[in-house]
Amino acid sequence: MMGRRLKPARIRALLVYAIALAIASAVGCGGGPPPLNLPPHAMVIRLADADDVPTLDPAAGYDTVSWTFEQAIFDTLVRYGDGNIELEPDIATAWESSPDATTFTFHLRTDARFSDGRSVTSEDFRYGIERVLNPATRSRGMEYYRGIAGSADFAAHRKPHVSGIDTPDNSTIVFHLGAPDPIFAHKLAMPFASAIPRDVAEKWGDDFSRHVVGSGAFMLRDWIGGQRLVLVKNPYYFAKPLPHLDAIVESVGVSQELQWLRFDAGQIDAVVDIPPAEFPYVMKTPALRKLTLAKTTVTTRYLGMNCRMWPFTDLRVRRALSYAIDRHKLIAILNGRGIVARGVMPPNLPGYDPDLKGYDYDPAKARALLEEAHLARGFEFEIWMRADQTILMLAQSIQQDLAPLGIRARLKPVAWGPFLEAIRQPHTVQSFMQGWEADFPDPENFLGALLSRAQWGSNNDSFYSNPEVEQLLREAEPVADMKKRYALYDQAEKIVVADAPWVFLYYPVTYIIRQPWVHDYVINPMRPTRFERVWLSPHPD
Repeated sequence: MMGRRLKPARIRALLVYAIALAIASAVGCGGGPPPLNLPPHAMVIRLADADDVPTLDPAAGYDTVSWTFEQAIFDTLVRYGDGNIELEPDIATAWESSPDATTFTFHLRTDARFSDGRSVTSEDFRYGIERVLNPATRSRGMEYYRGIAGSADFAAHRKPHVSGIDTPDNSTIVFHLGAPDPIFAHKLAMPFASAIPRDVAEKWGDDFSRHVVGSGAFMLRDWIGGQRLVLVKNPYYFAKPLPHLDAIVESVGVSQELQWLRFDAGQIDAVVDIPPAEFPYVMKTPALRKLTLAKTTVTTRYLGMNCRMWPFTDLRVRRALSYAIDRHKLIAILNGRGIVARGVMPPNLPGYDPDLKGYDYDPAKARALLEEAHLARGFEFEIWMRADQTILMLAQSIQQDLAPLGIRARLKPVAWGPFLEAIRQPHTVQSFMQGWEADFPDPENFLGALLSRAQWGSNNDSFYSNPEVEQLLREAEPVADMKKRYALYDQAEKIVVADAPWVFLYYPVTYIIRQPWVHDYVINPMRPTRFERVWLSPHPD
């Protein structure tokens, strides 16, 4: 289907693939996943990833891998449209807010049902948000709903419910906030605010992730850890005739290179990260290039430095790394799939400052700063990262840039789940390769979510804090005049850039390739792809 003259590197890769298949066949008879047992003509999209899905529990998941499948299984009141950042109805058919942005009322559709057949009501949304606000759940989404009146009393177990959430009837839910929040409706589009059936969640407790029941287009059929995740069509989904797909099958433990080889063989229907070694060929081959989709997402990639661990307690050392790393080289490794980062906020986020200077590549300045910090001979430190071949290549480039300064960076690739857990610990990870994709289109979601003192142990994995930044964030949060709001966040960002808790690396441009039989696959700039509208035409076996 996609034949071409094989290069030696590709021959080696095919040999690796053949060996992997042989091992899988040998192991399969004893411990491989059981057959899918789907109907012969079922419309099934086949995907793959190197890592397992961390969780399917909307209260727990806070990464793009988990959200990909959570948003397939669960509904929220509102959602983002396909391919854009505009709010549109999901379970809510309409909503309105008070002029002072302290009261938000949502009117629910009456035909939404969970995958077990029970109707979805306003109480299911109340319970979902209260579950996130309950400290026992340990949800990283808690901060987004603390502004609801009565949330502190509920979290302290002084009240059985959050007083600021009213459910006057099954199809109406009203949120009363303690202070104005003009972007509160956007926070309800996050999976944290999903409708959750209380009886199921309380029955399974911490194991709810393995037994999820939602009202989304798909439902969990089976999840074999480290091998496979299978979602099938929810027969009660309200948006008939959606979904078109009968099932989504995610194979786990498939490296980036192996994903590409399986795609090339027609065994995977879409690859969300084309390997750098293959990308130039894809772009030069018309038949392959037309199968790609591209979009600049609302994302920033960075090297985080733990400001509470030596040597990154020293501002001069953090700035030295910012000058020492050649970002243009990183973009070259990515085959141009990125824009050099100058600050925290990416270009297509409202409030982005195009005049922010950031840090240029200047090894001489880096050396001078190290001398000031009495580290002229350099030092040794560790960079944690997700175990991914592309990320490893970028980290190796950073390692090479630092070496002439006497800085010895040890690279530590880790599986996605353990990586996310480790970077939340204050004294475990010195530095880490990470990225942040917007949850909602506002600077608060970058500066407030990632760099405020309140987020230590949650999302502020660099354990950075600056009182001036804290004050500006407090001032900006309730401001509904967007010009004034963005000006305050811009001041905060300038201080953060000067403090350099991150090395701002690049803003990625996402390229996805899908098979010619895959239709209506859309990239959203802020969310993983949704699968309700995806459909497949007949294709070769």
